[in-house]
Amino acid sequence: MKSSNSLLDIHKYSKDAFQHLYDKLTDENFKRAYIIKDKPINAVTGIIWDITQEDEELRKIISKMDEIDGIKAQNSKSGNEKRVETWLKKAYYEHLYRGYSIARNSLLSFMITIIKPDSDEGKKKLKYSSTRYFEKYNDKFKKRLKRCRINERVLELQKQYPKFNIADAYAYGLIIDKFSTTNEDLEWFEKLVKILTKEQEEYI
Repeated sequence: MKSSNSLLDIHKYSKDAFQHLYDKLTDENFKRAYIIKDKPINAVTGIIWDITQEDEELRKIISKMDEIDGIKAQNSKSGNEKRVETWLKKAYYEHLYRGYSIARNSLLSFMITIIKPDSDEGKKKLKYSSTRYFEKYNDKFKKRLKRCRINERVLELQKQYPKFNIADAYAYGLIIDKFSTTNEDLEWFEKLVKILTKEQEEYI
C-alpha cells in the first residue's frame, strides 16, 4: 500500500511563510479562473487542487514557504538523499540497541555497492553527495538524541522505570519521526510504557 500524508499532516507554517503565500496569491499577476470575487471557497479548493496536481507556479510558492521555515518536502529529496537518511536511521538503531559506532566510511561503502558508479568521476561525485547528506542527517539526529536525553519529562519517566532504556527508546522515536518532544507525544509514549510494563508491575 502506498504511504501518503493527509492534509491534516501539513507542516504548521510560520507567520512569515503564510505571509509569503498571501502576498503571492493576492498579487494581481496571480490569475486563476477559480479566483472569483465573493466566492472564497472556490479559490481555496482550486488552490489545493493545483498544489496536489503539482502546478509549477504553486510548487515554487510552496517551495519558498518551505525555505522560509527550513523544511524540505519528502518527495523533493533525491534517491541518494533518501538512501542516506534511511541508512542513518537504521544505523542509529544499531547504535542505540547494540552500541555500534556510526561510521561515514560504512555508509560510503554501502552507497557504492548499491549505486555501482561506472567511472571514477561518478564514484567521486557519489562520495561527495553521500558525505554531504551524511553530515546533514547525522547532525540532525545527534541533536534529536541530545534533546531527548536532557528533556525533563523523559528523565522523570526514566527514573520511574530504571530497568528500561526510556531515554534512548524515545530518542529513536524522534529520529525516525514517530515522536516529537511535545507534551502530547510524551503523554502517548508514557502510556505505551505503562502498557508494556503492566504485567511486570502486577507481579512485583
